[in-house]
Amino acid sequence: MNTFTRTTRACTLETLDEDLKAVMRAHVTKYGLGDIESNILMCCETTSIRQKKGLFGGIKTSLSAVYVTPKWLVWADNADRNEADAGTAQLRHIDVRDYQTTASYAITPDQGLNITGRYTDKNKTGITFIVLGSEPDGQKFRQVLQEARSRATK
Repeated sequence: MNTFTRTTRACTLETLDEDLKAVMRAHVTKYGLGDIESNILMCCETTSIRQKKGLFGGIKTSLSAVYVTPKWLVWADNADRNEADAGTAQLRHIDVRDYQTTASYAITPDQGLNITGRYTDKNKTGITFIVLGSEPDGQKFRQVLQEARSRATK
């Protein structure tokens, strides 16, 4: 079984990890989303430490980032410090659910958000997991995202 420790900090785009920032910007450019960075409501970076138990156990660290604007959710993940990947979705096209409120949490406890809906780079709907710690910055991001999503779907 794996154990995760997640730590989320609020940041600005300027203080965001350079690799994650670059992959987010490349994604935004590829899909022609325009200058969405000028309207960021909140930005966070999460460090995840996975402790694997057993014969092939060990510790692996990954970094992820997410920001929300009045219309967009943008995220990137650099799992195990390998090649980073980014995604985007319009807030009006997604549903946001705290992972701790899902049935899966009882089987695999973790911290973050399930994002269900249509993403910019997909022709169909899907689900993605965005990691967020439970400390104040992670909680504030959840609140800012929910408020922005409420305004965007009106």
